[in-house]
Amino acid sequence: MEFDEINNFISKNLPSIDACKIKIEKKNDTSLIVTAPLEYNKNDKGIAFGGSIYNIALMACWSTMFIECKKRLDNPNILTRDGQIRYRHPCSDENIQAICNIPTKRQWEGFFAHYEKTGKTSLSLSSKIISNNDIAVFFDGVFVLLDE
Repeated sequence: MEFDEINNFISKNLPSIDACKIKIEKKNDTSLIVTAPLEYNKNDKGIAFGGSIYNIALMACWSTMFIECKKRLDNPNILTRDGQIRYRHPCSDENIQAICNIPTKRQWEGFFAHYEKTGKTSLSLSSKIISNNDIAVFFDGVFVLLDE
């Protein structure tokens, strides 16, 4: 899947995420990176707003799920069941970057096997935001795939 396709999906279907100017930047076998400019996500103190940080970290995980599900389904029905965030220190980098750890091939196989059997399944995903060369935020979420 091209990043343009998911970025266009975000722009068309997720207006609050689109307002943050979140974009998928890079993906490899172990991680997916989402970025957003501080300019659109800062608070009155000039640092990243907590709600924006939550959205950016969540979208790194949600996008990981969406990209993998699009390989098998035309219109994946993905919901966030749970999301927890831990803020360690402020984010002041001009470009906020969230990194999601991608599940292994075996984890994906189990995920889709359960989906095919029951019509629904869930997966826990984690991301982190790095600011000033240190982890500023940890995010853990549970994402559900339901029948179309």
